[in-house]
Amino acid sequence: MKKKIITNVLYSFIEKLSSIISRFLISILLIRLLSREDYGIIGTVVGYFVFINFINISIESIILRDHKKISTSISKYFSNFFYFNIAKSSIILAIALFLSFYLVNHTNNMDYFYAIISYTSILITDAFTAPLIIFTTAKFDQKRVTLFTEVRLVINVFLSFGIFLFPSLMYVAFKDIVVSIVFLLIWFIYFIKLNNNERLFDIKLIDINFLKKIIMDYSLWTHLNGVVTTFIYKSDIFFLSLFFDLAVIGNYNIALTAANVANIIPMILANQNSIAISHARDNIHANKISNNFIKVSLLIGLVSILAFIFVGEFYLKIITGEPNNENIYSYMIPIVIGLVIVKTIASPLNAYVNIKGSVKGLFNKVLMPTFVFTSISYFVCAYLWGPLAVARVNILNSIFWLALMIKYASNYNYSFRSIFKIKKSK
Repeated sequence: MKKKIITNVLYSFIEKLSSIISRFLISILLIRLLSREDYGIIGTVVGYFVFINFINISIESIILRDHKKISTSISKYFSNFFYFNIAKSSIILAIALFLSFYLVNHTNNMDYFYAIISYTSILITDAFTAPLIIFTTAKFDQKRVTLFTEVRLVINVFLSFGIFLFPSLMYVAFKDIVVSIVFLLIWFIYFIKLNNNERLFDIKLIDINFLKKIIMDYSLWTHLNGVVTTFIYKSDIFFLSLFFDLAVIGNYNIALTAANVANIIPMILANQNSIAISHARDNIHANKISNNFIKVSLLIGLVSILAFIFVGEFYLKIITGEPNNENIYSYMIPIVIGLVIVKTIASPLNAYVNIKGSVKGLFNKVLMPTFVFTSISYFVCAYLWGPLAVARVNILNSIFWLALMIKYASNYNYSFRSIFKIKKSK
């Protein structure tokens, strides 16, 4: 299994590295060619979708835990996944259209509609492809996932150069819709052929009781955990949008975009940690696996913080094309530190509890308190002190979450001993 994990990690690293490069190129194009107000609109829409994500339940999250069982009943599981995602996507689309109608009328700015359509197309595409991607990854075929993702990224970057000719959010929406359609077709054609044209999307196989059990026993809680995690990462820009203009939001959104590079490698490790744990022999083995991932993540996290501190200003110059990015830099550094705190330790612990513990308990005892604490801290800082205070409170929010995560993981006898190679006394 060790060799398979290493291979998965390597291909996942290639995928994420490609994502970094493509996001970097696209971000430069968007930041330089769109107005700062347009980029602020993108950030504002992302902030609103943090709340819409509460209904974006991902029932396919159970694949990581039950992939062996799912392999024996592909038609049943994937038919239910497919039609559930149709229903969910219809609701998301309806809410998105309502939100766009409200924002366009409230601001008299049609660009909100294009930004919402753009984000919605990506969200729905990810919903339909997620079961296929997770299942393929769980079967240690990350090579296939990487290949298809590379196709998506190449098309996305190629079409993004069209922003030179059409520097507008309307073109960005067109681009994202085209990329989404191509990516969907690639995955569905492959998966149907892989399973010998088996009835993967048979409406007769829909089982409401089956869906209810998956949702209530597992997927609802992993979904809520994921939503709250996303909330911690992205809702700061929503609270800022309540009190500041689009130019300020645009600058803060650039800081978020730049800082997210620090999230890539720890995110790879956290995902592969989940897959490795799902194949662990027992809880002790799973504990050791998580500690190995934490050790690597800690090292990478420390290097990331130092890199952002020392070359961050130069990095922002490349992104913005402007010589002075002092405000953006001051936002970016605390955001990076907050991301590293969460991703290096809290995420591996979260993966361990998701596979070996109670995801419902994780939500109630860790993520709901963090949700409340984060909401209050972001709102108060945005209202009283502004964007720099909101950026800095990311660190406090991350420490609060990590403390609760460590306390909760201890309920499952989680030990950090193997990180420091401490042997138990006889």
